[in-house]
Amino acid sequence: MTNVVRTLAIAGFVTAGLHAQIPQNGTLAFEVASIKPHPEPVFVSRGSVDGMWSRWTATTLRDLIVDAWNLKYYQIPDLPSWAESDHFDVIAKAEGALPPGDEQRRLMVQTMLAERFRLKVHFEMKEMPVYALTVGKSGSKLGPPDMDNRNGGTIAGPVSTHIFTSHGAMQALADQLSWSAGRPVLDQTGLAGLFAYDLQFSRSESATPTDSDIPSLPTALQEQVGLRLEPTRSTMKVLVIDPAEKPSEN
Repeated sequence: MTNVVRTLAIAGFVTAGLHAQIPQNGTLAFEVASIKPHPEPVFVSRGSVDGMWSRWTATTLRDLIVDAWNLKYYQIPDLPSWAESDHFDVIAKAEGALPPGDEQRRLMVQTMLAERFRLKVHFEMKEMPVYALTVGKSGSKLGPPDMDNRNGGTIAGPVSTHIFTSHGAMQALADQLSWSAGRPVLDQTGLAGLFAYDLQFSRSESATPTDSDIPSLPTALQEQVGLRLEPTRSTMKVLVIDPAEKPSEN
């Protein structure tokens, strides 16, 4: 995701046919929703849920699709260019007295995308190049988990990426690495449970010891956590966009 700051600039709400709970067509929808172009420059893209309200700052259509169907980014391989480059501020309110559950809210987002972006999609299986995350020949160098320490995250700077946690699963690490590896990363370590790890690597694929003290991703994985990436192919479920349009502003 682009490292940029996006301010929330939401104007008045419109009902625009978004009536929550269960409309006559049986589709869950927000009561009201506002979608506005986000002013440049963009520094940070974020989303939040607070009771009846769902908010996205400087989001893209790709971000909203990932949220609506609970997908990984690599599960949407083909997008119109504007779906990744155009940023929007979105705020939506569910109807009723009780906040919707996660699955209900996702269905509401799907309805909003269909109505406001004219989005239609379907799923299919597709073979694609991936990396298998495996344990290195000398064994893993992962640490024991510290459940009392909640530190963790991914910091992507202009030169390097830093991934760290006090108690993370291998699937979470594979998902984080998918952002940097250039293709999906699948956990095939066979390591169950939680681990502590601290991984820092150069964002340049061509980085060498003479270029920087920060190693490339393959070198960092082997030296710092005892893991490696093996190129392979895998068939996975992907979402295919049929039509999609830029939303009307309101």
